[in-house]
Amino acid sequence: MANLSILNRKQHIIFSLQSSEGYSFDIDGKALSCISLLHVRSLVIALISVIMLVACERHTPTWKQMDVAESLMNVRPDSALAVLEGIQASDIKGKETSARYALLKSVALDKNYIDTTTFDILQPAIDYYIDHGSPDEQLRTYYYQGRIYQNQGNNDSAIQSFMRGKDFCQEASDTLIMANLMVAQATILYSTYKIDDYIKNNLEAAKLYHAINRPDYEISCLANVLDGSILNNDRTLADSVMSIAQERVKHNSELGIVIAPYALSYALKFGDKEDIVDILYHYDRMQDLSDETKLDFVEADCKIGDSYNANRFMNSIDSTSQVRTSLKYLAIKSDVLELNGDIAGALTAYRKFSTTIDSIHMNIFSRDLLFAQERHEMEKANLMEKQRVDRIIWLSLCIVFILLIITGYIYYRYRLGKAKSLLDTQEKQRLQLEKNNLIKENENLELKSRQVELECERQSLAAENLRLKIEQLENESEALKELLEERKDLSKPIEDAIKIRIEMLNGLLASRITDNNSYAEPYGTWKDQIIQDKDKFMNSTRLAFKASHPKFIEYLEQHGLTEAEINYVCLYAVGLRGKEVGEYIQLKRHYHISSDIRKKLNIDAHQTNIGIYIRKLMKQL
Repeated sequence: MANLSILNRKQHIIFSLQSSEGYSFDIDGKALSCISLLHVRSLVIALISVIMLVACERHTPTWKQMDVAESLMNVRPDSALAVLEGIQASDIKGKETSARYALLKSVALDKNYIDTTTFDILQPAIDYYIDHGSPDEQLRTYYYQGRIYQNQGNNDSAIQSFMRGKDFCQEASDTLIMANLMVAQATILYSTYKIDDYIKNNLEAAKLYHAINRPDYEISCLANVLDGSILNNDRTLADSVMSIAQERVKHNSELGIVIAPYALSYALKFGDKEDIVDILYHYDRMQDLSDETKLDFVEADCKIGDSYNANRFMNSIDSTSQVRTSLKYLAIKSDVLELNGDIAGALTAYRKFSTTIDSIHMNIFSRDLLFAQERHEMEKANLMEKQRVDRIIWLSLCIVFILLIITGYIYYRYRLGKAKSLLDTQEKQRLQLEKNNLIKENENLELKSRQVELECERQSLAAENLRLKIEQLENESEALKELLEERKDLSKPIEDAIKIRIEMLNGLLASRITDNNSYAEPYGTWKDQIIQDKDKFMNSTRLAFKASHPKFIEYLEQHGLTEAEINYVCLYAVGLRGKEVGEYIQLKRHYHISSDIRKKLNIDAHQTNIGIYIRKLMKQL
């Protein structure tokens, strides 16, 4: 098993401390009217005092010194620590100032590689920022709290702090602290054999380091992911991480020393004997190999059966090195002894390995470290549920209070306006009744007036229509009379048709003038006859038009219209419309006749009305 390459705890941290302290007062206008002037003045004075205190606190010499220390933190951490240590304790006043100083001091100590195992320095930041800090301040505070727990060896409390800090990663903007927290948490996860979570944390941290252009930190996380994928026997992930790491090394060759030791572990897990021999040949020329790398060499030599080099590298490991107490050393020692033929020694070494690993497992399960994440999730869920219940309770109380106020106000207005409402209602009803009566009277008058106007208009129109009809009848009768006098050569049928029409027109005209229906009796008899005998009526109409409009009839004959079609056209000539013509002749071929006539007269079927065309043609000819 390859050793874990842990990202150096002394990584540089870049962040900008920002803190704000605000106060707000929400004073209802109606409640204000009930407060005495003295209370209002007290509130205003208190508000101004708080604002002045906050403004003064942020412009004190101590605050300016902390600004200087923060500006030096990334480039000269030793100078930043000197500036902070130069601030007198008596000058640090106020919770916010104390919190900022505590956090900056913790950062400076970490950047100067000074281990801290107590909370004496960080405690003011924990007391203030956990409840009042911004997401970035809360994230940083939890991170350094976890680092102190980690220095104490209290991994259970450390993992709790890291998980609480991780809750603020969605809102915080300090990418470097987020990545550092992921790596620190991954270190503890590795010790509990949560390799999947260990890989996940290092992958997330690598992405964050890449986003802020920290390839040195990114390559260390990729090395950790590669180590985890080798432990999980996940070659796909290992190949993917190896290709990314090689791409980073191309741009920065100095990073190769970080990823190189894992090439041997990769070959031991996924390669063949030739791959292992090539890598051993490459590393054999290197000087100052670490004890962890030497242990990898021993494992590789055991795999290829090289007992001489396996013993050589095993014996070269420093006797005081912590590597000799590791599980990997005990496991490989058993393989080396077996390779040398010392079966009894190999068995003893293997028993020691089994006893040690059981002890480690018992130690892990004796603590709550394995269940820290589950416990954190439960605590988080319980807290969210409690907050939800509290919000529901407060919302319910507010709603009840508002409903009570509204109910009281409504009841007061109801009692106050009840009598007035009754009087107003009665008065409105009376006025409305009078108004309705007036409206009805006005409507009746307007209706009667309108009826009178309509009747007058109707009578006027009737009189005008009667005058026009009489005039039309007179004109037609005179025209027919003149035609008989002028045309002595008319045939007998035509002359009889004209005389019959003159007689009927005279009778109808007399009935209109004298308003005596007896004059219209011959007309009524004639009308009934022609309605019954349609062919006779249409023939007589054609003969009458042949006498009165000979050019019109001649034009129709020239265009090839038959006698029946000319009779059909004459119905349009007397003023009938298409629908009326169809109802009169009662023929199914009505529309076919009309279509044939249109074709012979070259009438557009879609643009010209045949009745209008015929009457216009008759006037032109």
